[in-house]
Amino acid sequence: MTTRREAIRLLGGACAVPALAALTPEDLFALGERTHASLGVARGSGFFDMHQLQTVAAAADRIIPTTDTPGARAAECHRFAEKIVQDHYEPPRQKRFVAGLVDLDARASRLQQRQDTVLHAVEADALAAAAKDGSFWRDLKYLTIYGYYTSQIGIEQELKTNFYPGRYDGCVPLVKGAN
Repeated sequence: MTTRREAIRLLGGACAVPALAALTPEDLFALGERTHASLGVARGSGFFDMHQLQTVAAAADRIIPTTDTPGARAAECHRFAEKIVQDHYEPPRQKRFVAGLVDLDARASRLQQRQDTVLHAVEADALAAAAKDGSFWRDLKYLTIYGYYTSQIGIEQELKTNFYPGRYDGCVPLVKGAN
């Protein structure tokens, strides 16, 4: 089982967002938690259109599928990715990400219902290109993992850790009537 420290180290070591690379693992984890908390009940922030948001959701759900624990869609990794791309990516990287979504959707339309085949092809192309500044696919995988392991589902149900303890009141007497 992965510990919180190992998950944080993974997130910090694999940071794919240059602006976030300067953050400590603890700060990166805190940013993930804050991002999840800011998602609220809206369907998306509006940076991606609904079709793009669903494309991210479908791909993320193939990256971390539902097994004996909920997958990426349940952890709202698609909404998390949208918020990070919107708030922390530079415009050229945002454009690359959206262009990657358009390409992914076009490939999926041609191959209909063969999501794994499409994703394997996208990954093969990304590995072959080995772009120094990353790729859409690398960003999507990173944001899915980052979003999942900073979500309550990823932390509590996958890692089986409770980082959200109840209230602590150090002034409550341990024995009834004690001062």
